[in-house]
Amino acid sequence: MKIFFGLLIIIFLAFSGYHLTFRRFRLPLFARLFYLTGTEFLFLGLLLGPQFLNILDRETNKGLEPLSALLLGWIGMLFGFQFEIAKLRRFPFEFLGAAFMEGLITFGWILFGIYGVLSAFSNMPEHIKIVLSVTLAAVGASTGQTGLALLSPNTVARSPGVIKLLTYISSIDGLIALPIFGMVFLFCPQFFKTFSWVGQLKWGLSASLGLVLLYILFLTRHRKEKELILVVIGMAVLTSGTASVLHFSPLLINFFVGFCLVNLSSEKERIFDILISVEKPAYLLLLVFLGVNWRLDSPWILLMGAGYCLCRLLGKFFGGFAITRLNPEMNHYPPQLGFGLLDMGGLSLAILLDFQQGFPGHITGNAVSVVLTAVICNNFINFCFLDRLLKKGE
Repeated sequence: MKIFFGLLIIIFLAFSGYHLTFRRFRLPLFARLFYLTGTEFLFLGLLLGPQFLNILDRETNKGLEPLSALLLGWIGMLFGFQFEIAKLRRFPFEFLGAAFMEGLITFGWILFGIYGVLSAFSNMPEHIKIVLSVTLAAVGASTGQTGLALLSPNTVARSPGVIKLLTYISSIDGLIALPIFGMVFLFCPQFFKTFSWVGQLKWGLSASLGLVLLYILFLTRHRKEKELILVVIGMAVLTSGTASVLHFSPLLINFFVGFCLVNLSSEKERIFDILISVEKPAYLLLLVFLGVNWRLDSPWILLMGAGYCLCRLLGKFFGGFAITRLNPEMNHYPPQLGFGLLDMGGLSLAILLDFQQGFPGHITGNAVSVVLTAVICNNFINFCFLDRLLKKGE
């Protein structure tokens, strides 16, 4: 009964709340930093969780894992639909190189930074250090577009070239982080009880390819709108369920399915419209599920969150500096380009939830809490640095 009640609450909040969130009401700056990005739903999840009202306790949260897996599948498939090869070719090749370089530099900076800190100050087993380092690097390397979407038309008109590049990079730099993050599931405890890592990869790839072929064959016939909606929901449920059974990442497998469908299916435009129609409620649900497990019972969480935010800021700055100084064709862009890539969007948080689902435990809870604290810190600095960058780029 409690699971059903909790399910109704979070779905109601997400689908009713998104009509108000992300809108440009006249609010003080402090309130806008939270309200326009939906961050208040993190605190709502915290309020509903075990530390306060305890409506979404651990047992209820466990019972809602299928919904979490479906949510991850939906986000993964939507992310895969961003990589239609025919559309990517329309952009200059140096944009693609810049996105990959920025993603790799940021990922590498955070990876070695986190691993160095863990090696120096903790006695964790080596495989846990690797999992944490790769996960936090993947979360930090991915970029959101909320800050860019909230820019005024006048600001966009003043720096169209810079904003075009920032939009492109933030759309695809997660392509570096997500596949590497998917490999941490080879360290999943449940995995060691069932397959070798080679067997795990074979099963994951075979299942993904089989599902893609099944979906493409099923979509060869034109479907009515209502029927296609059920088909898309069914695809996300089946793919996420398969990933969960194989103890693999629902986010990554659905990304692969989405990538294949957008490049092979004739129904890609209609499927994309269905996926994007619930993007905002899905994002708010994601925030609630993460907020439920947010722990603020130690000052060390706050300190490490600020440290992680600073580490990510430096990684983004170095990445942006490198792509504007090492590539002669991009020297006309400001060297502080990375300051426009600080936003932590839906993919970053989806990776975090995927990690939380696949590696439950005390260490995971602390890592999630550190990142969520960094998200709040990032909200304070993101718009300031973006505004500073665009003024420099004028």
